[in-house]
Amino acid sequence: MVKRYPHTATIKVITDVITNGEYAGKSESQSTIIGRLEPSEGGTTRVKHPDGDIIEVAAKFFTKSDVIAGADELTVDGRTWKIVYWPPLQSYSEIWLA
Repeated sequence: MVKRYPHTATIKVITDVITNGEYAGKSESQSTIIGRLEPSEGGTTRVKHPDGDIIEVAAKFFTKSDVIAGADELTVDGRTWKIVYWPPLQSYSEIWLA
């Protein structure tokens, strides 16, 4: 039987640290999620971002995990991509990678 979500990805999360109401720097952490990586055919695909910009997407990662605020990078099998868009959908989410 084919596994629907065969990949394990590491998400790098960058958040701002606020101390006593003032910016104190950035904090990095990691999270692990399960999903399916689908590289774009031919290298990259041009897609229209909901804000109207046209962006290049090299791959998409489909997961049932909830959106993680501050997610910056996704790594699968030693390859790292920049997360350009992660919208929540009804039963899964789709992470656009550059």
